[in-house]
Amino acid sequence: MGLQFHLPLLSELADFPAGSAFRELTPEQALALARHYRADGSIGLAYTYNEPTLSYEFIIQTARLVHKAGLVNVMVSNGYIEKEPLQALLPYIDAWNIDLKGFSQDFYQSLCGASLQPVLDTIEAAAAVSHVEVTTLVIPGENDDPAQMDAEARWLASILPDIPLHLTRYFPQYHWSAPVTPVETLKKLQAAAIPYLHYVYLGNV
Repeated sequence: MGLQFHLPLLSELADFPAGSAFRELTPEQALALARHYRADGSIGLAYTYNEPTLSYEFIIQTARLVHKAGLVNVMVSNGYIEKEPLQALLPYIDAWNIDLKGFSQDFYQSLCGASLQPVLDTIEAAAAVSHVEVTTLVIPGENDDPAQMDAEARWLASILPDIPLHLTRYFPQYHWSAPVTPVETLKKLQAAAIPYLHYVYLGNV
């Protein structure tokens, strides 16, 4: 399994000649890229965009190498990972950004066809050993209830009130036709969360 980078990045290195739109990397090559860009201020690697746990074997192999090299690993994830592989990965991940899409089982079941509890379990386990930030994409009429945000913020604060919470503005895409999230809605949810959490940010505004 390989992590894919856009070719313009790869073509800057002699070891990665042009020739296709994407190129797979070995864990060793990913580490080489991270080391190469230290001169530009890079501190390590972030595993993101596609859900990184889908490439778990590659991620853990790479993260071990990056960690051993004294660089940083960051995971941007939906939080769905079984306990055993999560525990194996945690020692190598310095920071997480985890999507908490809403704070009700009904919301997760209807929109994601999945359960809320595994995401909560991942947030709690990661926060015990790593820096964790949480992002909630706010969709009008779906997860924009201040009472639900109050519950989400209280739960996060019960773990650690310093966990940053990012409330992100939704824009219609693909099959989704709900209207753009009003900025005023984000501000109301921010006001609901601030009594519990020290850092509540608005995104996509």
